Amino acid sequence: MLALDQTEQSSTKKRPSLTAVDLGTTQIPKGLVLIKIMLGDKRYKPEFIYDSVLNTHQRAVLCYTAGLNRSDISKPFAELTQEQRLDIQKAVLMMDKIYHAFNKVNAISPEKFIQGAMTETNIKGVG
Repeated sequence: MLALDQTEQSSTKKRPSLTAVDLGTTQIPKGLVLIKIMLGDKRYKPEFIYDSVLNTHQRAVLCYTAGLNRSDISKPFAELTQEQRLDIQKAVLMMDKIYHAFNKVNAISPEKFIQGAMTETNIKGVG
């Protein structure tokens, strides 16, 4: 089989036949359409969340966690510097870690905060 010369090999090979396949209309999958809508929708941007969804108390907590000044609470997101916006993003991620630390051990319910805490625990810091 390996000792065949070029002329014998070329005569034994068959070339594949190509045929056109009609796939109908080329539609974009529904999931991709939804992702495109979400990316273009202003509701899925930090500016909309910060300006329109968060109340004053939530913005104050977020700004405090981000290390911003009191005057920054009343500013719209567009007026914050890039550094301040990144500080807010880091604060959101840090608060998410804190939430997950409590939720992971099922200690997020109000009853858990009211009950007396165990005196001997080996729980380490978040992060």
